[in-house]
This record gives sequence, C-alpha cells and structure tokens, in this order.
Amino acid sequence: MNNRILLAGASGVAVALGLTAPAVAESGAAPVVTVVAKGFDNPRGLAFGPDGSLYVAEAGSGGTGKCATTDIGAKFCFGDSGKVTAVKGGKKRAVGVGLPSIGAAGIGFGPEDVTFNKDGDLLVTIGLGGPPAYRAKFGTDGQGLGTLVNLSQDGRVTPLADLVAYEGKHNPDRRDQGSIVDSSPYGVAATPDGGALVVDTNANAVIRSKPGGVLSTRAVFPARQSYAPEGYPLPGGGSAPSGITRGPDGQYYVTEQGGPFLKPGSARVFRMGAYSGTPQTVVRGFTSITDIAFDKQKRMILLASVGPLPSNLQPKSTLYRIEPNGTRTQLLKPGTLTSPLGITVGPDGAIYVTNKALGRSGEVLRVKV
Repeated sequence: MNNRILLAGASGVAVALGLTAPAVAESGAAPVVTVVAKGFDNPRGLAFGPDGSLYVAEAGSGGTGKCATTDIGAKFCFGDSGKVTAVKGGKKRAVGVGLPSIGAAGIGFGPEDVTFNKDGDLLVTIGLGGPPAYRAKFGTDGQGLGTLVNLSQDGRVTPLADLVAYEGKHNPDRRDQGSIVDSSPYGVAATPDGGALVVDTNANAVIRSKPGGVLSTRAVFPARQSYAPEGYPLPGGGSAPSGITRGPDGQYYVTEQGGPFLKPGSARVFRMGAYSGTPQTVVRGFTSITDIAFDKQKRMILLASVGPLPSNLQPKSTLYRIEPNGTRTQLLKPGTLTSPLGITVGPDGAIYVTNKALGRSGEVLRVKV
C-alpha cells in the first residue's frame, strides 16, 4: 500500500499548454476565500450536479469492523462511514451513506471522487490502497472497496466495476521495474457512451469502464524511478496519476503526482481521448499536481505545488491558472490551503476546494478570483 494520494495531497483548448516551464505570476487582486460548509469526514473529489448542488465525496474514517495492517505498518479498520454529501445554500444533505471505508488515525480511504453520467446519476470511486489479498482481510463487507459504483439521487448504490480484481488479474504497469499488484481507484470522469475513465493511482493507469462495467486498460503511466531514504518503502517509484477531467475540447486531462523523491518540477498533465490514442504531455514544471478543472474561459485550473517539498514531504498545494498560451498565474499564496485534495469550478465561476481533506474536520472553500 503506497499511500500515494496521502503523500501528494497532504496534492477549443490549445494543446500547446505550457510545454515549457514559464515563470509563475501572482494574481493581481487577492481572491476572496470563504467557507461553504464544514464537518466533512476526509472530503476528496467534488462536482456540481444538474440541480445546482455541490456533491462531495467523503472517504470516511473506517470504523469498528475487521482490520488489516499495510506493508508500511499502518493498521486500517473497516467501517461504513463513507458517504456522498450534497451542499446547497450552505446546507448539507446526505445523498449516499453507509459506503465502504477504511481508516487509520482519522485518515481514510473510501469514496474518493464523484462525477455525473449522462443519466444524471453519480459515479463514485471507492478507494483501497493494496492488492486483492489485502482487501480480503476486511471480510465480505470489504468487497466494495476498490470499486466504481453508481449512486442514484434516491441513494441506491449499484456496483459497476471491480478495479482491484482487474489490477490483480492484469497489473497494467507490470513491465515497470519493481511493479507490484496495488490498486486504489481515485479520479473519475464520465464518457459520452455512458461509461467512465477511472484513474487507478496505485496501478499507475487509467482504466476504461464501459457502460456494462467491462474494464480495459486505457493508458499506463510508467512510474519514474526515484531514490528513497533507506528503509522508506516506495514500490514502483514516486510518480502516479491522480485527477482527471473532461476538457472543453472533449479530450480528457490527467494530472500526475510528482512523488516526494523526484526532482521538483517533474509532475505533468496529460491530454488523451476517451477511447483511443496515446496520452500527450501538455503541461510540465510542477512538483505535484493533485487535481484539475477548467473555468468558463476554457482556462486550466490546477491544484498543485512548485519548488522543493518541505521536510515533512507534504507539498504546499495551491491554485494555479494556465492560459491557452501557457501563461501561469498563482491564484493563492502557498500555505493558504491545508491538505487540499479536490477542486471544481462552479456555475458562478468560483473555484471550490476540499480543504483539510486528511481528517474528520474537512471543509469546502469557495475561492472567488
């Protein structure tokens, strides 16, 4: 279990976006940052729905069910504390509750990201962070971990695809030196055919789920090998894909966590089609990139960091805007956000962020630029 997300988060569009690494300018006027809602349990991805509500995936913090120890000695215990919460007018409404979650010391894996399909239902990734044998230790209830599910507005959950089983059978990055069987579904984006593209962070791959739940490997992102301090477990290297969104050009954009032991500036953004074609690098020069969105002006918004990582290896992720000509603007000063993990742009043009996303006191912020 690599805990890559925890390390990285705690992380007509022109295709020539930022192929070099130009200097980052600061935003001229200070953005207005307000708290939309508080009291989220490990909030991760978020998306606006057709009804204007903001839907937030809460990974939860496990519970009192069966426990399992990871290969780095962390003891995670199962529970049904995962959920999806809708926020509108400052009020919270539970849409999906009792979803699978595992937690250790208040930090959890569970519902990681949300998006809407063409029928208006939610697609939700349920994380894990390990191989099938690790999942089996959580018993029958734990079989919902490491999957993609459909969540209807009335709270009905329908399993769609088992990403952990797929990783166990195919291990898409098996050609990487040091590759291991390890799965943690994270980012998700709906496709026009009614299916989805799922970023399996620990598998270093984007997996396509057809409408019926049949899985296939859409793209593999080889882990660039990195050094690690003696005794620090980092199987498969330090880089891994994380967030995904459909751009205004109909293509899909995938972010990459640079990894704590890679050279600063190693993280990239890739552009790819839904069903075919090789991913192309369109942005370079960041140290970590956790999530991505586009604003109404078709500009790319990144939750990312630049420069060397602090000694605790937690990047000071903040918001950056990239113009079609590659110009980059830092929207918030590094350190303004605390362990942010998800972003989206609202109908009002503001950027919404899941903040304090590694713990039980998470919040959603509205950033008006």
